[in-house]
Amino acid sequence: MTIFRFNLIQSDKLKYVFTSANDPDIISIEVMLDGNALIDFSMDSEGATSVLFGTDGGQMEFQVNDLRAVLDKCEIELALWREELSKPGKLWGESL
Repeated sequence: MTIFRFNLIQSDKLKYVFTSANDPDIISIEVMLDGNALIDFSMDSEGATSVLFGTDGGQMEFQVNDLRAVLDKCEIELALWREELSKPGKLWGESL
């Protein structure tokens, strides 16, 4: 197997775009670089998470600590959003 090295992704250049979908009912953050989706981090109403790595940006390389920080940021932001959506009367909360 041949592995090629690429320029490291600079995490300070990343943009975070919040999105949602109703089939299935999830919230997500798309991590973008130069208009290309690199990562789609999603969470459902139960708090289960998943990560998709996009190919829009071609090949990418992260420092491990930078990738952990990006994923942690996404998980924290989505957990806060989920908490807000789970309040009574909100989308995922009990009906008033």
